[in-house]
Amino acid sequence: MPTVRLVATAGSAQGRGHLARALSLAEASWAAGTTLQLELLDGTLSDAERGRAAAVGMRKAVGEGPAAGSLVIVDVPQPASVATRFDPAVLAVFDDSDAFDGRAAIIIQPSQAVWRGTGEAGVVLSGYDYVPISAAVRRQRSAADSSADAAPDRVRPRILVCFGGSDPADVTGRIVPALAALDADLEVVVGPSYRGATDRWTVVAHRDPADLVERLAAADVALLGAGTMKFEAACLARPMVLLAAADDQPSVGSAFAATGAARYLGDGRTIDASVVVDALAALLADPPARAELGRTAARVIDGNGADRVAAAIERLAQPAARS
Repeated sequence: MPTVRLVATAGSAQGRGHLARALSLAEASWAAGTTLQLELLDGTLSDAERGRAAAVGMRKAVGEGPAAGSLVIVDVPQPASVATRFDPAVLAVFDDSDAFDGRAAIIIQPSQAVWRGTGEAGVVLSGYDYVPISAAVRRQRSAADSSADAAPDRVRPRILVCFGGSDPADVTGRIVPALAALDADLEVVVGPSYRGATDRWTVVAHRDPADLVERLAAADVALLGAGTMKFEAACLARPMVLLAAADDQPSVGSAFAATGAARYLGDGRTIDASVVVDALAALLADPPARAELGRTAARVIDGNGADRVAAAIERLAQPAARS
């Protein structure tokens, strides 16, 4: 079987969603004997990310060019600038912003129903069926599906707040202080690259907790950035409110909310925090609406996207696919 090289970035300015997605794709059901490599263009792996890579036997890529016969997956903010290094016949590119104007065998647009870029590809995979979800989230969903236990009966609801692995615009710092007005327990999660000051808040911030998936699954409502984590919350059937935390998130956040899987409020970098408080209070007071959001979210994101993308990429190794 071929070598699959995943090229990603995790710099603090771009966030860590591209790396998270690459690791989720590495956790897919690849054919026996497949060698997985990671080429990290920016940033470093956190302990949790290093553990995920090790669990699937992922190796650090060595050298600029992969070995002959390798398949390449590029998942970076500006894929066109990186894609030119590789043979288009064995190249797959993630393009959430529809900006890729180069050539590839496969283009993946998991954040919109249709890819509208100007590049060339033999195959385009677009829509939420192609969202890679981490193995930990898929296991948690499976456990929840097979459990007959009722949700915990809490006196106060629990809101999990997270705006990504780095949150360079510090949406967390803008919004969290205002959330103290809610009659709810807050769990604030910041990523390994977050640089904001957390000591001025009245709640404790959990930095890159090892049990993040379990915390997310137990939340009554999630307040999230409109990036990668919204898909994980959806897979876990969590009702959520979304804010954009980066330039590429307003369009994907509103598109996802249009499915009925979430409520999108706008740009978290500029929105009045009182709007967020009011929206969360209204959702907490409406259990049927929360339940419907969760059910719809779980239908939209079934958790099998990584396997679908991996299967399409593996077909590139077949002679008929490349002739």
